[in-house]
Amino acid sequence: MSQFLLLCAVLSVANLLVLQPGYEYVQDADAWLRLHKVPANWGNARLRCQLEGGILASPSNSAIVQAMLTQMTRHKVASPTVFTGIHSLNTELDFTSLDGKPLSEIELDWAPNEPNDDNEEEQKCVVLNEKGQVADVNCASKYPYFCKKDSAAMNATNDCPTTVRGYKYQPLTGSCYKFHRFSQPWNRAARICHAEGGHLAIVNDAIEATVLKHIFEKNPVEDVVGAIHSDVALIGIWKWEDDGDWMTIFGETLEKAGYAKWSDGVELHADHGAIQRSGLLDAVAKFDKDPFICEIEMTEENSV
Repeated sequence: MSQFLLLCAVLSVANLLVLQPGYEYVQDADAWLRLHKVPANWGNARLRCQLEGGILASPSNSAIVQAMLTQMTRHKVASPTVFTGIHSLNTELDFTSLDGKPLSEIELDWAPNEPNDDNEEEQKCVVLNEKGQVADVNCASKYPYFCKKDSAAMNATNDCPTTVRGYKYQPLTGSCYKFHRFSQPWNRAARICHAEGGHLAIVNDAIEATVLKHIFEKNPVEDVVGAIHSDVALIGIWKWEDDGDWMTIFGETLEKAGYAKWSDGVELHADHGAIQRSGLLDAVAKFDKDPFICEIEMTEENSV
């Protein structure tokens, strides 16, 4: 931790810092921003930021606006317009940011003839353009967007390259893991892991299987919420085709990845992977909700 604090102190001379992958520190606003260049509708943008442990960013002050415009230019965003966290979805007229700040408390420049909701198409979400001006748009439209985290959240870290709570480093494998007790279907679990900066865990050898087994032991059945199966956790393997081989999410066969020990009696007609409390592999249906394990692999780039 002392090395981490020293690193932050040395780097803080810059206006923009990079600590967690994708997030840059905006010194004048004391906030961290991450630009998502792939367009999404407002609801999915909000959800993605939430899964990352942040919030869909709003241009709440001039420093944030300038940082957004600078990153849009530097990262060459195809669309010169980005979604903000300002919306009127919960009210008929008043716009509010996702962190609860009413529009009257935010200094914004509206683009000419904006807002212009003419009741033919509801425009309850707000975008920021390359001139630093805002406009109301339909929330189903798709734009790039920024996620934001405050400094308190970014400083609440450990040996793992993420600010999302719950990850713990395992020296036997060189990865960080998090056990999610709130059950999800496999696709949603994979999305959550990705949003947190990792992926559904992949077992590469017997040692890693033992590590996951011990993680599982710390999460008894009574602490798991909404599971279809009481003794499995979703991991990053699946069957790409009905009659195909089992593969990792990175396209390797289980044999090449290093671990293919299945439990006896597994229903292999199911096409999404899990691990049992015993450390052996299991299979579940695509829409079965179960707990899951995310993994963040440590590299030279993301080591703190």
